[in-house]
Amino acid sequence: MIPFSEALNIVKHNTIKPGYENVPLSAASGRYLAETIYADRDTPPFNKSAVDGFACRGEDLGEKLEIVETIPAGYEPSVKVEKGKCSRIMTGAMLPEGADTVVMVEDCVVEDNYMHFRGGKGRDNICMRGEDMSSGSIAIPSGTLINAAHIAILASMGISSPLVCKKFKIGVLSTGDEIIEPEATPSRVQIRNSNGWQLYAQTLSAGADAEYLGIARDDREDVKTMITEGFRNNDVLIITGGVSMGDFDYVPDTLESLGFTILFDKVAVQPGKPSTFAVKKDESGEVSKVVFALPGNPVSCYLQFLLLVKEWICSSSGGSSSGIWTKVPIAHDYKRKNTSRLSFIPGRISAEGEFETLSYNGSAHILAMGEATAAASVPVGRGDIKKGESVTIFILE
Repeated sequence: MIPFSEALNIVKHNTIKPGYENVPLSAASGRYLAETIYADRDTPPFNKSAVDGFACRGEDLGEKLEIVETIPAGYEPSVKVEKGKCSRIMTGAMLPEGADTVVMVEDCVVEDNYMHFRGGKGRDNICMRGEDMSSGSIAIPSGTLINAAHIAILASMGISSPLVCKKFKIGVLSTGDEIIEPEATPSRVQIRNSNGWQLYAQTLSAGADAEYLGIARDDREDVKTMITEGFRNNDVLIITGGVSMGDFDYVPDTLESLGFTILFDKVAVQPGKPSTFAVKKDESGEVSKVVFALPGNPVSCYLQFLLLVKEWICSSSGGSSSGIWTKVPIAHDYKRKNTSRLSFIPGRISAEGEFETLSYNGSAHILAMGEATAAASVPVGRGDIKKGESVTIFILE
């Protein structure tokens, strides 16, 4: 059994190099950027008004000012603002030469083409050229998982077809005689396949393509056949179940028989101790196939995908980390008996910004993850946490 930090390090250093492709902006969301994007010009590209109002010289605000032109957004000013003059200006429009202040229209009275300012001196209401970003600076680093905000930045930088990593093809395989498909009616000893479809959804949200491979029975040959078939169209397999110490847990032996090297099969983490990571290398010594075999308990499976599998996808795609970690105070006392493993406790962030643990009955408590928005990390050797003490939390999707 190895520490979680060591397991994560192993995962991050056994990646597969993705291919690359250019895609249109309409298809770029949820993809990993494969190039660093630099600003092609200052943002904003000129001094502009932040409000609808009048552009003038600040020292003239006590006087009635003649309105010399109207400047809509998208048009260049044609008249310099001189003493006793002002220009009507719209939000986002270029500031005319000579003006150093924009006053809001609601603070002004206009009579006979003259403006009289009635407000108190406040902000100058000007967005200065380059205050958001200067030309040549990094707009988006390579390895970023593109979201809607990044799409806006790409468009503003003139990038209509960014270079992105090709999506990894990941197969999801469940195991166990007790597992049936969601549409089937379970007997008293059967359960529906929640893990497989959960992992399928998590894989898609992590920026990869997912293929649902079905359910392997508790039979060595069936497990071997379905793993072999799973790699016909996929780079990676995520297998759930079949990795503990039971008589019918065939996955580790089967992987070794197929030429995989198991880099770890037990992690000092709770939940998720039986998590297994295996790789197969090509003739050049590069990793070519990867297997994550995760525990069958739903909470273990859910968390270990986020903590290990998603990190592998991120690292393989040039990212640094896919997770959001922070520290917040705990809302109440917390106590645990077993302190030999790093523990992740599902909970949520209260309106007061404190971490609240949920009613949690262990790693099979699937409903807990539906309510959780974060998981607190309790380090090895730590048993008691007092109300108000700081805890490290991992934000869940």
